[in-house]
Amino acid sequence: MDDQTILADDPNFGNVTICPGGVVHINLPYCGLKFVPADFERFAELIGQARLKMIDIRGASDGKPRLQLVSSKTEDHPPSEPVE
Repeated sequence: MDDQTILADDPNFGNVTICPGGVVHINLPYCGLKFVPADFERFAELIGQARLKMIDIRGASDGKPRLQLVSSKTEDHPPSEPVE
C-alpha cells in the first residue's frame, strides 16, 4: 500500500486510496471494494443520493445516538403525555 495515494482516511473506520494503475480502493474493517475511476464516481453519487434520502426520512443527524427519557411506569404516564 506504500505506492497508493490516500484520498480519504478515518482511523476508526477505513480509508479510500488510489493506486498508480488508477484503481480506487475502499478499505473497511471487514470489506474491501475496488473500482475503476468512472465506476467509483457512480458509486459515490449513489451513496450521496442514499445519504440525502436517509436525511429526508430520519431528519438531519450528526450520527450520534439521541437521548430519550422513557418512564418505566407506563400506567402513570401514557405515551402521549410528557414525563417530567
